[in-house]
Amino acid sequence: MALMLTLAAFGNITMSDGGFGAVQGAIGMQTTYQHPNGMWRAIESPVLIWMAFGLITLCEISAAVLCWIGAIKMWGSKSSKEQFHTAKASAYLGLGVAACLYFIGFLVIAQEYFLMWQSTKLNVLPDAFRIFASAVLIALWVNTDD
Repeated sequence: MALMLTLAAFGNITMSDGGFGAVQGAIGMQTTYQHPNGMWRAIESPVLIWMAFGLITLCEISAAVLCWIGAIKMWGSKSSKEQFHTAKASAYLGLGVAACLYFIGFLVIAQEYFLMWQSTKLNVLPDAFRIFASAVLIALWVNTDD
C-alpha cells in the first residue's frame, strides 16, 4: 500500500496538469448527464479545483509516509511481539487515511455529490473501491495476532 500510494502521489506531482484536469472534470461535472437540477453542485473555480487536487495529493503523501513508517517499524521490531504490536500504529494511521480518502473522497463525495457515476470518461470509482478495499483488508491483516 505504501508503494502504491507513493506512486499515486508521484504521478499527481509530476503530471499535475493531468490530475488537475481529472479533478476539474469530476467536480465540474463536465462528463455527467448535465441535468439542470444537479448542475448547481459543479465547482468551476480554478482555485477550489487546485485545492481539491492538492488535498487528494496531500492525503496520498501522508498515507504513504505513514504506511512506510509502519512497515519499517514493524520490520525492525520482529523479534519482540510487544514492540511489533506497538509498531503497527503508523501503519493503521496510513491505511486509515487511504481508506478515508478513497471512500469519503471518491465513493461518497465524487460519486454521489458530483454524480461521477454518470461519467463514462472519468469514472474512476471501481479503482477507488479497489484501493479502499485493499487498505481495509491490509488493515485487517495487520490487526491479526502476531
